[in-house]
Amino acid sequence: MKILVTGGKGFLGSHLVAGLVKDGEEVRIFAHKHQDTSKKELAEENVVWGDIRDQTVVEKAINGVDKVIHLVSNFRKGGSDKKEAYSINVEGTNNVLNAALKHKIKQLIHCSTIGVHGNVRSIPADEETDFNPCDLYQETKLIAEKRVWEFYKETGLPTTVIRPISLFGPGDLRMLKLFQMIKKGRFFMVGKGNALFQPAYIDDVVRGFLLCLNNEKAIGEAFIIGGDEYLPLKALVRLIASELKVPSPKLKVPLAPVLWLATLCEHFCVPFGFEPPLHRRRVSFFQNNRAFSVEKAKRILGYEPHVSLREGIQRTIQWYEDHGWL
Repeated sequence: MKILVTGGKGFLGSHLVAGLVKDGEEVRIFAHKHQDTSKKELAEENVVWGDIRDQTVVEKAINGVDKVIHLVSNFRKGGSDKKEAYSINVEGTNNVLNAALKHKIKQLIHCSTIGVHGNVRSIPADEETDFNPCDLYQETKLIAEKRVWEFYKETGLPTTVIRPISLFGPGDLRMLKLFQMIKKGRFFMVGKGNALFQPAYIDDVVRGFLLCLNNEKAIGEAFIIGGDEYLPLKALVRLIASELKVPSPKLKVPLAPVLWLATLCEHFCVPFGFEPPLHRRRVSFFQNNRAFSVEKAKRILGYEPHVSLREGIQRTIQWYEDHGWL
């Protein structure tokens, strides 16, 4: 069996490819040239370079494989990338769907996001929680996921949707800035720090994807995948500081003026296509609750997170230190 992983050189993609190879699967990667070409998960002949918005190259990548894991999405910005977000997240997904049907793919696993649920009010949220996207990235990912489900109903293409919880772990640079600021004593809390956050260690998320593959129980289902520990941001910051062996940050600034400033930055930058230096998406990290249940995945897939939050933070810090980031 041959499996295509779109976005196979990204953070999640590279870990997933490694897991598939370890399981003895034959893997092909679809990747964009701007991604890290130094990563050699597979021989070059098993990598298709191209743009997910190009239907011809997407068909080339899918032709000859049995199953597709679709991870590609646009880099999350502050609203200056409206056209790009839609074309990659929505039109790109549609290209994958059409090519998968044409080439009679046996299973499509589509990577959505917990962001489709936005700022959750029912704690913990689950797969049935109302959709509530709060920014451009989440909105376009929701449009794409809805299209996936429409396509499944229209064509019967065997489909599974995974909504990963916020990823972190070795190789991740998105949360690096948080660790660096805490380490250097430069971190300050925006607001009271009571918003709930639920980090998902990369190995646990990969395990969830692998459990869905070749699993009839996963067809036609959506799963939230990640760890099962959520906590207030202020507690997460204290935990990271403790593992870094530095004092816990004390400085706090009110949420309202920062949110106002972010809105102002967007107002002046976005219409001209400039990425705002501060935007509401960034502030939402301090504002929105992200707390989820993985009970459905446990019940149907036999999924269990193996890495505790503290251990995941320890492993991540070690990787950052080994690579000179901290």
